Amino acid sequence: MPQYSKPLTLHRGVDNQIQFQFLNQEQKKVDITGLEITCRIINADGTAVLFNKALTLTLPLTGLAVLNMNAADLEDIDAQKCSYSLEIPVNGLGLPVFVDQNAGARGDMFIVNSVLPSFVPSFSVSIPSGQPFPNISNVANANSPGQTYFSSVLLNNGNPVLTLQSTYDGYYGNVSIQGSVIESADWYVIDTYSYANAADTKGYTVKGFHPYIRVEYVSNCGGVTNILAR
Repeated sequence: MPQYSKPLTLHRGVDNQIQFQFLNQEQKKVDITGLEITCRIINADGTAVLFNKALTLTLPLTGLAVLNMNAADLEDIDAQKCSYSLEIPVNGLGLPVFVDQNAGARGDMFIVNSVLPSFVPSFSVSIPSGQPFPNISNVANANSPGQTYFSSVLLNNGNPVLTLQSTYDGYYGNVSIQGSVIESADWYVIDTYSYANAADTKGYTVKGFHPYIRVEYVSNCGGVTNILAR
């Protein structure tokens, strides 16, 4: 029972619906009324079934059925190239549905992240050796002259948006997000912030083309306990 098709695509993060038209060897429409046709999604090397689901018969007299995939169905499946197969019951037998003219029973499928972005993990940003981590514990000196610290330099790799976050503990002082077109000189200010007794996590979004980025802390007292970027 041939059913010729092009490579199929499923999009993670949204609901998907793929329609199948079932034809016989003479390319005539097949009546699939009452049949439970199973679609299996198989990993690229054919060693595991990622998902299987029965097709929904929409116009069974004319051989039309659809694969309905909810966003939750693909939530635990990574974006990848894989394959699919269809099994149809005929006279008590589970027969393959051919998907190409050479009687192949496995078709190509792509699971993609085109609707939602793929997850990018955060990474820790350090204070380079030779500088103490901003952590001045004497709150009584909140108005004392600030001590200046710099984060390690981040190579931005042309990313138009970079996010940073710092976790503060009783922090008094200023924070400056700085950029540069070379790694070690000519730093300019992108954004500045001033805090009095900050005791939470602050997030920062850096937009624009800045090949190198660092964070300057001018701390009067308190501490910076963690710096993350992505």
